Amino acid sequence: MPTLKDIATHCGVSYSTVSRAFNKDSHISEKTRKKILDYANEVHYIPNAAAVSLKKNETKMIGIVIPKLTNLFYIDLLEFLDRILKKFGYRLLVSFISDDVNSEFHCLELMATARVDALIIMGCRPENISYIRQLSAQITIVQLLSNALLELDSVCVDDLKATSMGTQYLINRGHRKILFVGDTNRSKSYSDTMTRNNISRENHLFIAGENDCSEILHQMNIFHPTAVMASSIYKENAYRAIRAAGLQIPDDISFFAFGDVQWVQLLEITAMAHNLEEISTALVDQLIYRLRNPYNEQSPAHHILFDTFIRERKSVKYL
Repeated sequence: MPTLKDIATHCGVSYSTVSRAFNKDSHISEKTRKKILDYANEVHYIPNAAAVSLKKNETKMIGIVIPKLTNLFYIDLLEFLDRILKKFGYRLLVSFISDDVNSEFHCLELMATARVDALIIMGCRPENISYIRQLSAQITIVQLLSNALLELDSVCVDDLKATSMGTQYLINRGHRKILFVGDTNRSKSYSDTMTRNNISRENHLFIAGENDCSEILHQMNIFHPTAVMASSIYKENAYRAIRAAGLQIPDDISFFAFGDVQWVQLLEITAMAHNLEEISTALVDQLIYRLRNPYNEQSPAHHILFDTFIRERKSVKYL
């Protein structure tokens, strides 16, 4: 692979002149710059990114620590983020958290070692909070879909409001026995909405999302819901349970999903959706701002909260 010294020798100029040509320094003539860049292009010279990073004290990399891709929502999110970051000259470095209890910590260590300019985290295990706080003194950190650390910026979706909206949507269509499969932090919002509509407790059923398809099916056979509402990665198991029960959507049972991922769209399932492009743009804007304005008393943490909206399709019927 050709080096800057090789280019300098071929063009009959000094090493520093070649360096100035690549750095768009105005102290060399356009004729000399063109000669150098044309030859570099001819021999397919590739600048040493690591050397440039050390010199400028930046890597132009943004790290993101993300749960494993069981939630297809993350795929669309990564695509938007990568596209927007490239416009600012940044690359996205992704590290996935496995089921190992130490995996998240190792992912964070990897980002520190890679010297990323900024880091996006999506929640954190309680035992890693102190390490993240320590890391934030060295790396710009912004939280996505979580605000576990209030002293750090966050870009979130109002999940509790979305849960209430989804529950009310089903109630407004005549459903009174609604099974909700999801994470426990949403369960109160679901239950409160049912209670506000004077629906008795025996018609509330929440199943923690960690339960597998067979347990959801078992509870469905006991409870006999008219509608199932499922959040996050748990909607796949809820849908499988409906199919395993031999029920047709929406004739036998209605289905409402949180997260408008591709398979939900293809099956024409009514879903709670996010504007991923807006969320991703807000996140990148906040990252760029924070890189230029470190956290301090004059520039405290900023928390952005996005609403969701319902995409109506064919999976919910009126009773």
